[in-house]
Amino acid sequence: MEYARIPEPAYRQGVRAAVRLSAGRRRTTEQADHGAGGPRGRGIVAAGQAAALPGGARRVERTRRMRRGFATLAGLALLAAACGGDGGGGTPTIKMGWGVPAEEIKYVMMATPQVAPNLGKCYKVDWQQFAGTAPGVQGLAAGTLDGATVGGLSVANGLDKGADIVITGEFIEERRSHFSTAYMVPESIASPADLRGKTLSTVAAGASTDYIQNHYLKARAGLEPGKDYKKVEVPFGQVVEGIQAGRFVFGTFPQPFYSQLTAAGGYRPLFRVVDVIDPFVQLLQGFRGEYVKDNPEAVKCFMDDFAAVSRYVADPANRDAVVAASSKATKIPADVLEKFLLTKDDFYRPAGGTISVAAVQKQWDFFHEQGAFSKSLKVRDHLVNVSITDGTRG
Repeated sequence: MEYARIPEPAYRQGVRAAVRLSAGRRRTTEQADHGAGGPRGRGIVAAGQAAALPGGARRVERTRRMRRGFATLAGLALLAAACGGDGGGGTPTIKMGWGVPAEEIKYVMMATPQVAPNLGKCYKVDWQQFAGTAPGVQGLAAGTLDGATVGGLSVANGLDKGADIVITGEFIEERRSHFSTAYMVPESIASPADLRGKTLSTVAAGASTDYIQNHYLKARAGLEPGKDYKKVEVPFGQVVEGIQAGRFVFGTFPQPFYSQLTAAGGYRPLFRVVDVIDPFVQLLQGFRGEYVKDNPEAVKCFMDDFAAVSRYVADPANRDAVVAASSKATKIPADVLEKFLLTKDDFYRPAGGTISVAAVQKQWDFFHEQGAFSKSLKVRDHLVNVSITDGTRG
């Protein structure tokens, strides 16, 4: 699919006009830099000439100078407006949603902004933290956010409801070659059939991992929630304590909660996300479509930095700095992160933050079949020319 070219930003036109104005003023200055017409001498002569004029003439001269001053201010105001930004005055600020965990690109940008060469130059960021990806999608739909981290399912739900969201990059996905979210049970549970009559947990009803566990348990053991077992919602932060306390016998464990539980012993994976969908794209970068149209250069600069910081995160030489940035953002102790972050026991991070288009399309088709949303969505319809893709087509 071909995408329309982003029109040249208005601020570039303004910059060219400013360069022409500056060049003209520079030539005038160069001419005035010699003899009695030098910069300071010329000003003294002009002042003397004005003082020698009759009162009415002096008023005319002051009026002319004021008009020239207003013209200069007006030109500067037009240039500033052309540069975009808050209220048309300055560098555009992106209201950006983020969350925990696994958004190392953003954690590094927040902790070490100099790693993102365009940050502060052609865009600024107002970082806003959210608990989960659904609130970020809602913020984009409502116009209270310009960009946000979105989940593969949460963004599809937003698009299904008519939200104007485009996908521009990817943070993580699950593959068999790397870590995949595990559905953990006590070692006494031998098969899915043993869960009949038990209490199971889910991070949230209607979440992507919830649809996956429902599908797997029904396909493998004919079990349905509410009929064959009780299901309770438990946030990730409480899932380790809850299963160890015996409040439920089944839970969803991404990193670092998986490592925390396995270190204690007595539990094992019953199945993993990739047993249902492989690969499975977890987190994407989304933008409000209207914001991209209104601020194309700022979004391009951000996505250039997104790719650059993704490469920085992947470089083993920077691992200590990435662990520190992640610990600062997530409040997870660095010694815990060091055990798995950016290893084979961590999520797969695509090179340069590229979107695995075919993988996203595959899971959208799966969730549509499961009744998660009503429309048949095509990933390619929600990409723009600044989207970083792997070249595949959904």
